[in-house]
Amino acid sequence: MRVIVTFLLLFTFCSTKKEKVTRTIKANKITIENKKNDTALKLNILGAFDSILIKNKFNGQILIVKDNDILLDSCIGLANFQDSAKIKRTTPFHLASVSKTFTGMMCVKLFEENKLKYEDLVVKYIPQFPYKNITINELLSHTSILPDYSNFITIEKKEFLQKKGKVEINKISDAQIKYYSNDDIVEYIIKYKPSIVPNSKKEFKYCNTNYVILAVIIEKITNMEYPDALKKYIFDKFGLKNTFVFNIKNLEKYVPSYKENSQVYGIEKFDLIYGDKNIYSCAMDLFLWDNILKTEVFLKKKSIDFSYEPKSVLTNEQKTYGYGWRLFYPIDDEKIIYHNGWWHGNNTAFIRLIKENAVIIILGNIYNEYIYSHKRFIDILRAKK
Repeated sequence: MRVIVTFLLLFTFCSTKKEKVTRTIKANKITIENKKNDTALKLNILGAFDSILIKNKFNGQILIVKDNDILLDSCIGLANFQDSAKIKRTTPFHLASVSKTFTGMMCVKLFEENKLKYEDLVVKYIPQFPYKNITINELLSHTSILPDYSNFITIEKKEFLQKKGKVEINKISDAQIKYYSNDDIVEYIIKYKPSIVPNSKKEFKYCNTNYVILAVIIEKITNMEYPDALKKYIFDKFGLKNTFVFNIKNLEKYVPSYKENSQVYGIEKFDLIYGDKNIYSCAMDLFLWDNILKTEVFLKKKSIDFSYEPKSVLTNEQKTYGYGWRLFYPIDDEKIIYHNGWWHGNNTAFIRLIKENAVIIILGNIYNEYIYSHKRFIDILRAKK
């Protein structure tokens, strides 16, 4: 049976049948063909799922696929504790830093279109930017000297506006008074020039500010707001129907997340900043994103491969960063291309094993550090005990 990926969830398990997936990506549609899969491998995955996540109160979506076999496709728990809405296959989750995979690949697309160069200086696009020698490459690879905005911005947005002056607070919306935007971050950096993080050796130093600035640069190059640019270039074009950028224009789409005690997080001052985070999506849409990047429908293979190459020396943990992707180099195995995310109660993991043609996607909305315990899944997919 051939179906376009717009399934509705009826049961706790998103898929109750054993399935095999055959990918077809043509024009604006990605289709899936269902067949029987490897039962033994699926049982091993289910056993790990039970011991790692189910026993540790997992609440979210998980999708694991290898060699086009759906080994696990499950939706567990509640999307909203206030109205007891259950998690469905189409339920969007805040991806947190997994959002950077979209920002990074969007920059690579603009490179392919000859609209930016990796060695371009940030001041080419933001002339008043105070750090004159920072490049696009350094932002993409987390090798810049920028500090994290959550560390240097310690005041509320209203106080920031008051210090700016020339802003009639009674004439702007409550959201504009409460929540910082990407432009606010840039303006804050220009005005206060926060202390740099020395990095003369160009080492991998993860910093969310890098991807906030990249989102602003995407806006300036495309002459579109970042949410609209991603919608045009990726979400609409490839049918990621449950994926969007949360921003000041769609506050009604806010999906709550929760602390370990099930206490809800509200919207806070940095919650409308995007590029580093703020993309909402579901496991199936991320599976489509994984498939898109295994073809050349969006980016050329040469560009994709380059983004997966390390842009700095490995850390002591054998880790580094490419463009939009974390990279881990096990001593005795092939590299792992991945990204984890954490924002409020949202924990996310997106692990891609290219050689094995496998992907692990785990999205949760109640803080749960076990979502990052995916080594057992990787070992099973790589046929290790």
